[in-house]
Amino acid sequence: MWRMRVSELRAVWEKLGSDDPLWAVLSDPGRKGGRWDLGEFMATGHEHIDYVLSLLERHGLALGHHVLDFGCGVGRLTQALATHVPRVTGVDIAASMIGKARELNSFGEKVSYAHYDGGPLPFDDDSFDSAVSLIVVQHMPPAAQLPAMLELNRVVRPGGLIVFQAPRAPRSAQPLVADNCRAEIIPLEGPESLPPQGIGTVRARVRNIGPAAWTMDHDIKLANHWRRHGEMVTRDDGRTELPHRVAPGEALELELAVCAPAEPGRYELELDMVEEFVAWWSDHGSPTVRLEVAVGEETGASQLAFSAPEPDDQVDEAAPEPEDNEGIEMHPVPAPLVRSVFEHLGAELLATDDYALAGPEWASRTYLIRAGRR
Repeated sequence: MWRMRVSELRAVWEKLGSDDPLWAVLSDPGRKGGRWDLGEFMATGHEHIDYVLSLLERHGLALGHHVLDFGCGVGRLTQALATHVPRVTGVDIAASMIGKARELNSFGEKVSYAHYDGGPLPFDDDSFDSAVSLIVVQHMPPAAQLPAMLELNRVVRPGGLIVFQAPRAPRSAQPLVADNCRAEIIPLEGPESLPPQGIGTVRARVRNIGPAAWTMDHDIKLANHWRRHGEMVTRDDGRTELPHRVAPGEALELELAVCAPAEPGRYELELDMVEEFVAWWSDHGSPTVRLEVAVGEETGASQLAFSAPEPDDQVDEAAPEPEDNEGIEMHPVPAPLVRSVFEHLGAELLATDDYALAGPEWASRTYLIRAGRR
């Protein structure tokens, strides 16, 4: 079954690479049929790599000497990467895309391209300092997504970086109504004190006390604010997403990583729920809970490593069926699955970012991962 699905995937992209390669990579309906301007198309690659570099810079990291562009297509990102690093290799499942990428290469031997058949990547272990994969894995069937994650971790050296993007769920067309934004939050464990800008972990039980289920397409998260003397100091801090649909009356335990303010003093760590990019639930009257935390005092502050709740077997019933768009499929990758797979391999999830790369219909997530081995 897996081999058949990969064969189908390869056939679709071979045809797209021959018929309309630029539109296949960036499927703007107005650019279908060869209507992408090549210069404008390639400029989007620079925009997306600038985003990757800014994400790395925020965490004091760099791509290194040799970078893999996984699912390179015609080299949109490969060429942009070549302006920043000494050596780039692009790999793609479609020989037709690789042929076009070689035609468009303007960096000579600094850039190379390789074709693969959808199975193991044609590279030795530890071949790259980093790998970048944007707007690629979403077009793979689930049976091919898992091997792709394994292969990226294999070909990047331990300690190297993987920048991996995928949509994690369809985005709801309508936000939750206020009456459904109701949660009971009960803290179970948290730090009594933290050093300035120190990281701690809060564990809480969250119960849906509203009349409707919380579904994955609404991007609902447990989050926190920091207050001092009742005044808001930090509005946006930690985030933990729900691992599955939560029915009315159902409760689940979540862990939330929090970062203390920089200035020493006594603070209130306020737990709240949020529908990302829509509203804080406290603004709709949902109750919050506050914990007293001393910042700057040396005590036994909780320093548990953050780990997301384990994914379960539930899936979002609102997820759409893959559309027949010249054979291009769209498959989200649940965020807990990405974390679990890479951590199981010995890799480390360093950061996530929700920059909208997958289109307005999808909640996209970019993962910054340090490759590792077990």
